[in-house]
Amino acid sequence: MSTSIASSAPSRVFEHHRLWQLRTSVMLQACRLLATAAVQLTSRAHLEAVSAVIGIAHGGTTPARHIAARLGLQAHTVRASHNTTDAPYSPATGTVTCDLNSWQPTAPTRLAGTVLVVDDICGSGATFTAVLDVLRPFAEPDTRFLTCALCRNRGASTPPDLYCWDVADWVVFPWEDVPAGQPTTPLPPLNQVIIRD
Repeated sequence: MSTSIASSAPSRVFEHHRLWQLRTSVMLQACRLLATAAVQLTSRAHLEAVSAVIGIAHGGTTPARHIAARLGLQAHTVRASHNTTDAPYSPATGTVTCDLNSWQPTAPTRLAGTVLVVDDICGSGATFTAVLDVLRPFAEPDTRFLTCALCRNRGASTPPDLYCWDVADWVVFPWEDVPAGQPTTPLPPLNQVIIRD
């Protein structure tokens, strides 16, 4: 079952100063910090511990697997797309398509407790919004969803609950090819996660 949701979210910000590149070792460090921050946030906010981790494919799949492993959980996947291409600076389409068939075969029958939904980047926030909208009917009424991303584009009006870097240019992630002939700037290692107030 696929669902398409139109987005009126604001545009992403691209300053065109650099092409960021997230290296694998730094991404793994970020996933460790995000897992720790998720535990701290649920404890501080008096929420149930994270009971499920759902990665938004394809970009959120790898970080979701690493975060879930740190939490002792299995990662699940829901496929969603907002871009027609992975080419740098490509505009979002304004429509997010979610494929629940990619999630249902391995997912819990009902989501409960605290569910961590992971993506590589929160560009405008539209993908998180669409995925949460399609997951809520599969959740118990008191389920709490937390959003988590490696990066947040500064154009996103609503940041994820947890993220590592604020960016205003395109990011090439470890599972993506660096565009031929384009120099990149490594995203710096980090010491802490940004937690939305």
